[in-house]
Amino acid sequence: MKAQVLMILTQMGYTLLYFLTQASFNHGMSPHVYVTYRNIVAAIVMFPFAFFLERKIRPKLTLPLFLEIFMLSLFGFGLTLNMYFASLKYTNPTFVTSVTNTIASITFVLAVILRKLKTVKWESKGLPSGGGQEA
Repeated sequence: MKAQVLMILTQMGYTLLYFLTQASFNHGMSPHVYVTYRNIVAAIVMFPFAFFLERKIRPKLTLPLFLEIFMLSLFGFGLTLNMYFASLKYTNPTFVTSVTNTIASITFVLAVILRKLKTVKWESKGLPSGGGQEA
């Protein structure tokens, strides 16, 4: 029963977020500014948890790790939210909801292209292998 209650609460949270977003757009806020504010609030809320709970297990911030985090945040989060909220402003919610379901497939294609999380064995008929490891 706990999983069902958590899923209902999650959906209620998304509904509340949609209403707040739509109200912000109706009052003239730009989708890009909204994404910026949302990221700032998320960083402020999450920083204490990340700092205190993961202080001893954090890896050193090297240049390759920094670039990977930057690219993931730019394309995986920033671009997705900017496109989502811009489409929410200029189209109807039904279209936006249906397009949102393509995020998983686009993420998979980017992971295959970057060869980070998934590798595709073109000669086999099975599903792509996970973890970036070839057998």
